[in-house]
Amino acid sequence: MLVNRRILLLLVLLLSGVVLVSQERAPAGFSHVLNESAIRFRHTAIDSETGTTWKLNQYDHGSGVLVADVNNDGRDDIYFLNFVGDNGLWMNRGNGMFEDATQKAGIAMSGVISVGGAFGDFDNDGDQDLYVTSYRGRNRLFRNQGDGTFDDVTTTAGVGYSGHSSSATWFDYDNDGKLDLYLANIGAFTIDTLAEQAGYYVGFNLPFPDLASNYDKNRGEKNLLFRNQGNGRFVEVAEKAGVATNGWNGDCAVSDFDGDGFLDLYVTDMFGPNRLYRNRGDGTFEDLTAKTLRRTSWGAIGARFFDANNDGWPDLYVVDMHSDMWMSQSWKGSRARMEEATNKSTKLFEKAKFPTAFGPRPGDKDVRGDFSKIRHPNVIYGNSYFVSQGKGAFQEASDAANLETFWPWAIATGDLDDDGWQDIFAASGMGYPYYYWPNQVFRNRRDGTFEQVAEAWKIEPPPGGRYLDREIGGTPMVRSSRSAAFLDFDEDGDLDIVVANFNHEPYLIRNNQSSGNHLNVKLVGRSIARDAIGTPVELFASDLHQVQWVTNAAGYLSQSTRTLHFGLGARKSVDRIVIHWKKGKSQTIKTPDASRLLVVAEPAN
Repeated sequence: MLVNRRILLLLVLLLSGVVLVSQERAPAGFSHVLNESAIRFRHTAIDSETGTTWKLNQYDHGSGVLVADVNNDGRDDIYFLNFVGDNGLWMNRGNGMFEDATQKAGIAMSGVISVGGAFGDFDNDGDQDLYVTSYRGRNRLFRNQGDGTFDDVTTTAGVGYSGHSSSATWFDYDNDGKLDLYLANIGAFTIDTLAEQAGYYVGFNLPFPDLASNYDKNRGEKNLLFRNQGNGRFVEVAEKAGVATNGWNGDCAVSDFDGDGFLDLYVTDMFGPNRLYRNRGDGTFEDLTAKTLRRTSWGAIGARFFDANNDGWPDLYVVDMHSDMWMSQSWKGSRARMEEATNKSTKLFEKAKFPTAFGPRPGDKDVRGDFSKIRHPNVIYGNSYFVSQGKGAFQEASDAANLETFWPWAIATGDLDDDGWQDIFAASGMGYPYYYWPNQVFRNRRDGTFEQVAEAWKIEPPPGGRYLDREIGGTPMVRSSRSAAFLDFDEDGDLDIVVANFNHEPYLIRNNQSSGNHLNVKLVGRSIARDAIGTPVELFASDLHQVQWVTNAAGYLSQSTRTLHFGLGARKSVDRIVIHWKKGKSQTIKTPDASRLLVVAEPAN
């Protein structure tokens, strides 16, 4: 137990003569603690694509970060993806410290452009297996052998797609008790020429104006759905299931949005309409985008389902980065010019939507909220926030909720201040040759709106400042983030943040501010998939009612902890939690102990 480990540590320190100067919490807010954690990882970009020679293509999208308890010791570990150099598996050793286990685990993937992926127990043996996506490096499936090592089973499993892949997620779409795998692919942005730097193909500049104007004619590679056959092998069924959309598909998010007991799917498209697929329950999906959502974000990157207003239904937040790519590079030069551009843009563009993907051209006016003037009637040029109206209906409310922002990539959601309402972290920024743009943290105001608190909570500015220690042609290189995940890495009960950055070290951000109480719940399936993906848990505590669902990878190249975190505010106890297992089976636990992690296994009958 966590409490017992801490008591034991305190006794050891006292007996050894160590004096603890203070037992008080750190000052309110968050603190960056990467250096103290022993994590030594750096994402390295391809200089000839995004540095000395800069091209407008997906090589600037960077790599992800995945969180999972790899060795079943009760602590979440962190896996960083990389472009140039090895990926990094950092095992959580307790007390906020991590150890590099990459080489022993056998998942460094040297010489491969690694992009994203997902941990998931596809063989239901109790260990977290790993799928990794790449740009033309052949995606890999690693089976966790339970001894700290992984076995590459890609070939026998039949999931070794080689193309321009992005995100992936595990979910049991056919309710047979085994995790299936969905893979989102983008379009080609490379030629068949290997660069001198082994491991990647030379990229070319994408025709952004053509993609913006003719999004229906510039399709990418088809997405894939691998059905788990239960014998370590998969069969690809995307066409048969109706989810083989071909586009520039960056992310995939899963939720039972209509409450019928089958997991549905949302897929983002970086250059055109997204797709909302309803699971029919017969192995096929139907596209309900036009009927249910009408308009979706044109340049979408990350998407995530979560219950933002505590009404028991999953809402959907989608962030749009490519609609902000109209920005010129006229600021190139000194830090002073870049700072001026940052300040100017903050005032003019941060909360704005425009009628086209080309931004505020001369004569255009801000049409925020007036979607009738948008050039393509089925897209929104900016973020979208679909508030569930129950039973599969949604209403778009991004502007009213204060959830429009600039250059956003990935989304992580969770209750960061333990007040009983979920907040949002949006990894943001572009990097060289653009100016700095901060990560966004939206605190849930509990009235249908959010407030930006990144600076107030001491998450921004980043340690070391906005700039890296390098310039190209007199233009400084700025820091920028790509993906983010929530986890409780220091085991104090609240949610911390890990952020994967482009071309520099990550951020590990400890939560010092939570003054509320909480309950953490982890589910173990039996008749359903062991990871219990999609299982809803209801919590009742006095006047507070929350619903959360166990999730896999979502938000763009990101995977947060599988442990459900319920903030309680000032409430000191929980009346009950209700777990809705599949096939109409429910389990009620009365007055659970909110001081410890509650692990609940699905009843045998």
